[in-house]
Amino acid sequence: MKRRHFLLGASALGLTACAQPERSLLDEWADNELELVPGGPRTPSTTTTAAPVGDSDTVAPAEENSPYPFDIPPEDLPGLSFVAEAIVSTVAVTASPGGDDVLFTFDNPIPSGGPLVFLVEEFDGLENYRVLLPTRPNGNVGWVSGADVLLTRHNYDIQVRLDDFVLVLSERGVPIFETMVGVAREDAPTPLGRYYTTELLQPPTPDSVYGTYAYGLSGYSEVLTEFAGGEGQLGIHGTNDPSSLGTNVSSGCIRVHNDDISVLVERIGLPLGVPVEVI
Repeated sequence: MKRRHFLLGASALGLTACAQPERSLLDEWADNELELVPGGPRTPSTTTTAAPVGDSDTVAPAEENSPYPFDIPPEDLPGLSFVAEAIVSTVAVTASPGGDDVLFTFDNPIPSGGPLVFLVEEFDGLENYRVLLPTRPNGNVGWVSGADVLLTRHNYDIQVRLDDFVLVLSERGVPIFETMVGVAREDAPTPLGRYYTTELLQPPTPDSVYGTYAYGLSGYSEVLTEFAGGEGQLGIHGTNDPSSLGTNVSSGCIRVHNDDISVLVERIGLPLGVPVEVI
């Protein structure tokens, strides 16, 4: 298999994995040494102050049986995801829409300095959103108030096929980038499931264990509940050891070539809140 290739007629290229144990993305460096890129280039996403309905200042009514509380142009439906970005210092997550049954509270910004974001799974009108949470257990969900967040939307998603050592990025449901990855060892597997990108970190040097960039994910290892001072957070990141490309080597993270993670950040400009399906 070629290390990586662009689909839809783009040029061919490559990718990798790391050979060192993983830790939480924040543990490798002290806070004053870690440069955060909060969300990376954000131009591919669409941002609005109320509901993501293009450039219109009004919210069109949703079509009958639509899962959204506003109208979405048909051409924007494939691969559509909504992201809730906190606009308050603390976001309360409840078990029911608009309820007093608080499950969690999250600080904004997050410990690394970036914005607090959630992937929206369901709408209760424009008042409350059911979101995927960056907590244990993996796949945990809850409700946030629409007054506490800003909605953005994009059409990206990532699929990681562990047995094939492959990461595929799609836009509007069409694969646009594919690359080989290094994945977890059998004794510390990457949990299967649906996650999302929560933060984007830039290590102080490109030859670090995390390479040029690292996306934090909302999921956590189910084997390593704490590791090297961290909480076993999953991630997609570069590497300083491309020799382990295409092998079972990590403690849970997905490792890619530095050139490839740079493509995702600098060339494609993935926003935060991109769904990541690990199968």
